[in-house]
Amino acid sequence: MELFLIMASANDEIDALVRAEIYNSREELITDALRALLSMRPGLRIEIAIDLYKNEKVSLWKAAEIAGLCMEEFKDLLASRSIKIEVGGTDEESLARLSRLGLI
Repeated sequence: MELFLIMASANDEIDALVRAEIYNSREELITDALRALLSMRPGLRIEIAIDLYKNEKVSLWKAAEIAGLCMEEFKDLLASRSIKIEVGGTDEESLARLSRLGLI
């Protein structure tokens, strides 16, 4: 019951900020809130990156980027958590990476 009351209150607060035109939508407010949370607790980025990688939502390269780590640091982190490392990525990610490095 207490969780329901907290969620109801949060929803009312979100709606109030949207009605006050501080945010254009609930999604914009939630995106801003998440960005603020991640800046306050940067370790959460690592957890997000690991989850996305484990669930095959992003490549190893992209996960390392999300985590804010270099590839070797991210691979070491995965190994320390006994997470299988699979190297690969989409052609688009590979081209973007090569472009950033000035190789194409």
